[in-house]
Amino acid sequence: MAVSTCIKCGGHGVELSLLTPIGESRKLTLVQCAQCGTPVGLVDSGTGPQIEALRREVAAIDEKLSRIARALLE
Repeated sequence: MAVSTCIKCGGHGVELSLLTPIGESRKLTLVQCAQCGTPVGLVDSGTGPQIEALRREVAAIDEKLSRIARALLE
C-alpha cells in the first residue's frame, strides 16, 4: 500500500487546522502537512467535530490495546 507523501517536504503526517479566510467570519478546517504546514485540502466545517470525536475514540482504543499488550507481557 502506498504512503501519502507531502509534495513539499516529503513528510507523511497530516493535521487539522482552523483557518478564517480573508473577509469571512466563519472558519474552515484545513488539512495540512504536520511537518511543514503545506495545505493539502479542506474539510467541510460540519465534519471537523466528527473527525475529532473519531480521533478520541481511536486514541481510547489504542490505550486499551496497549494495556492488554502490557498485561500479556507480564
